[in-house]
Amino acid sequence: MAFPLATWWWIAPFAFAGLVYSWSSLAPRTAAIVGYASGLLFFTLGFAWFGETAGALVGPAAPILDLGPALAEALAFAFAAYATSLAARRCDARAVPFVAAAAFALAEQVRSSTVLGVPIEQLGVAMVDSPLRPLAAFAGGYGLTFVTVLLGAALGWWLQAPRDARRARTMLAIWVGVALGTALAYAVWPARHYAPPTKRVAAVQGGIAQSIKQSDTGLALSLQRYTAMTLPLRAQHPSLILWPETVITTDLLRAPELRARFAKLAADLGTTLYTGGFWDDGTRLENALLIFDPRVNRRDIAALYIKEQLVPFAEHVPGPAWLRRLPYADLIGRFTPGHNAIETYDGVTALICWESFFGDIAHGRLRDNPSLFLIATDDAWFGTTEGPYEHAQAATLRAVETGRWVLRSAATGISGIVAPDGTWTQRTVLNVATVVVGDVGAPAPGPYARLGPIPIGLAMALIVVLPFALRMRRT
Repeated sequence: MAFPLATWWWIAPFAFAGLVYSWSSLAPRTAAIVGYASGLLFFTLGFAWFGETAGALVGPAAPILDLGPALAEALAFAFAAYATSLAARRCDARAVPFVAAAAFALAEQVRSSTVLGVPIEQLGVAMVDSPLRPLAAFAGGYGLTFVTVLLGAALGWWLQAPRDARRARTMLAIWVGVALGTALAYAVWPARHYAPPTKRVAAVQGGIAQSIKQSDTGLALSLQRYTAMTLPLRAQHPSLILWPETVITTDLLRAPELRARFAKLAADLGTTLYTGGFWDDGTRLENALLIFDPRVNRRDIAALYIKEQLVPFAEHVPGPAWLRRLPYADLIGRFTPGHNAIETYDGVTALICWESFFGDIAHGRLRDNPSLFLIATDDAWFGTTEGPYEHAQAATLRAVETGRWVLRSAATGISGIVAPDGTWTQRTVLNVATVVVGDVGAPAPGPYARLGPIPIGLAMALIVVLPFALRMRRT
């Protein structure tokens, strides 16, 4: 319930109090089984929006879109439960909440990384809308996860033995410490004092449903609507205009007349236009953002960004070619991951859809010191489920973690502009055709922008291992 659509962020620590109470009461192997069961339930509910539209394509196999990833991701809960139970039996009582929280955050980071990662239902993403938000500028989304679970673990561990003075003192110290730490983080948060924005940008949300977009008339409708909605922006003088992911449903490599049309549109407006479409050289089909910059090329693209992190078993089939012979595998996309020589163009770096869920990808782009992140996405796949809202929360977290402005364009919403402190200065609703126009400015990064996720992961691993090592040393 901490996730959309309820967004009751405050309930998460109390939910973890119950989980930790249960896990620490059981033997390690039993706790792992119970943890796996609770994780399976959590992810099955949380991934339900995967098949909102795509499920219709695979018919009887639709449950695989939901249950398949849940079967793998539930291992994260099993690991946290096992570590919690083991710590309850072998470690100092004061260390148990820390081991539980670190184990859960570490497992979340592992499952949310690499090509096969599924970074959905991250607790830190949900908690970025809570008062804990400033901590993300110092410890990232996984730090938010750790702190949230720590609050719940301290409460659950104490409730198991409420007369235990050490547990009571530990619980009180953790809750007070988190409150003071959050207040301190807020006080010294660089993004609280970001410079006034000076650069005008725009995002176009066409509001075309997925069923219409994929129809025979979808391309003509997209061309007409997005052009008609973009032309009036001339009066606003934006320096950049962003269209959503794959809004042009054709191979733009083999459509020079369309590229010339978009180049002319950008030249007429005197702006840089980012257009989502397909790029197919005959051997590779790629999900691309085409960049039309009249200062560089008034007749064709100036640059190209290819989506690097594809959705496994949705946009492509990772692994050996024989997997394509499995039932319904022919309905899975045949995209190829991109390899971009240049990921940041004119101080702007793009993320296409799924990529914005990966904090390590966004942090990696900081090596180019961009001032603005673009997120182009086609959330029409998810209808009015929690999907578009959770995906928008990821944009909030990326802004806070990197200390950068974010411009987001989604086919049916949610589109908008996010400031470095996570505030949406412009935000649309779902399923309307609308345009976002606003200003962005200079970065205001916190320590996490320099640290990144790797040190946080190592710290979590150390917190898990250290209490056991100390106990072994004493014995």
